[in-house]
Amino acid sequence: MNNGVIGYTVGETRIDELTFLAKEAPKVGDYVKINYDNSELLGMVESTIQGNMALEDILNIEHLEKIREFEDNSSYYILGKIKVLGDVGELEENGALKLPRVPPKPGIPIYKAEDELLKKVFGSGHLKIGRLVTREDVEVKLDANKLCSRHLAILAMTGMGKSNTVAVLLRELNKLKATVLVFDMHGEYRDIYCESEKLRVHVIEPKINIYRINNEDLCDLAGVDAQATKQRPYIRKAVKEIQEKFKESDFSTVEDYINAIIEKLDEYKSDDNYKKDESSIQTAIFRLEDMLQFRKNIITLHYNPINDIKEHYINVIPMEELDENAVDIVVSYIIKAVLDDRKKIIINNGRRAAKPIFMIFEEAHLIAPQNRKTRAKYYLSRIAREGRKFGVGLCLVSQRPKTLDAETLSQCSNLIISKLIEPTDQKHVQMASENLSEDLIRQLTSLNIGEAIVLGPCIKVPAIVKVDRFDGRYGGEDLDIVKIWEEDYMESENLKKSDNIEDNAFGEDDLFS
Repeated sequence: MNNGVIGYTVGETRIDELTFLAKEAPKVGDYVKINYDNSELLGMVESTIQGNMALEDILNIEHLEKIREFEDNSSYYILGKIKVLGDVGELEENGALKLPRVPPKPGIPIYKAEDELLKKVFGSGHLKIGRLVTREDVEVKLDANKLCSRHLAILAMTGMGKSNTVAVLLRELNKLKATVLVFDMHGEYRDIYCESEKLRVHVIEPKINIYRINNEDLCDLAGVDAQATKQRPYIRKAVKEIQEKFKESDFSTVEDYINAIIEKLDEYKSDDNYKKDESSIQTAIFRLEDMLQFRKNIITLHYNPINDIKEHYINVIPMEELDENAVDIVVSYIIKAVLDDRKKIIINNGRRAAKPIFMIFEEAHLIAPQNRKTRAKYYLSRIAREGRKFGVGLCLVSQRPKTLDAETLSQCSNLIISKLIEPTDQKHVQMASENLSEDLIRQLTSLNIGEAIVLGPCIKVPAIVKVDRFDGRYGGEDLDIVKIWEEDYMESENLKKSDNIEDNAFGEDDLFS
């Protein structure tokens, strides 16, 4: 077609959606431009179909083969759908493109958007996440202010690049001197290393102040059954009496504090008033003793997690050694402390004194599950609703969106979504995001490894992005299983040969000498 025209609008037009007729099929996800009424509209090709008028009603294979001998290209047609993204000459107050008030007329020409135009649209952010899938020369940068204040969800099937996306974000946030807190469920980022950027990484071992947690959390951490209607009240009673009599500073170690509670329980056991519950009290003592032995790596005294968080660092909390119950208690304890600390700073010193922090939650579906209450879920939902006012942002990372709490997910205005095949996952994400259209949902099954749909306030218009490959090392890469098998086999064979040589080197006299 002449003058760069790739097609024309046809049928009934709308301000947000157009149907077009083209001679050659544009790539799905590519960008087009429409000029009318002094506006320069940018649009994304959301879908295309190809047809042949000569073959539409042919149901006989022999007839079809005969017609194909005489057909020419004039009988083929290409129809597509364009999502109108807005006028590139006008921006909303929030930085998004303004939609027109009047739809274009049918028959208006459609042009392929120039790379230079797309570079202006996608290159004005702070965080370089990758490049457009359809235009390798166009970098995509995200607005860090809107990413952190409006929250983010990174969703994809296992092996489709979630960990790589997180690593790229960490590299870019590190360039901005951001304060980041990563709840690392699999220990992937403890030793993260980047070749192009010196990362400021600080590892925080997961801990809680046993004196500061509530009694129910203490009982759960000790493994006291939720239905233990006698053990829990006695522990609560003992803790209350100990904390009324002693301050935290009166105890040197966590053992001193727990043993004080145990001694109080021993007093109850010897009291005639409680003789009937002696067995339950003894079981409660056993549970606390077990906690001292098996939870000693996470319980402590005289500890405030805020003091462990380094400003302007990537703070990583590796949690791979904790079970789900311990993870829930530790995560809720730390994020509550963070939210309370930021609130206190702003209330006492004003908003300018805020120290923004961005928190990343791997395996978010375990921390904030859809159909189960957890402690962390309560505080996550609070941060999702209130965090923006106090400079606390969150990022949820999950490969199982359908099991992630819908209310918390809906507060994440920014989405980076890689391949999702299960319809229930797709539907769950679409219900949580009003910006994810049916046509974009359909693209989720065809994305390749490392490709993602990015949308939300952090980017002016939705984009299908080839996420940069992280230039360094982290723990999330797939294992080369075949190579490991081969190396392990060779090592075992070499050991066998070595053992045989040593055996043959000894005679009978050597063995019994």
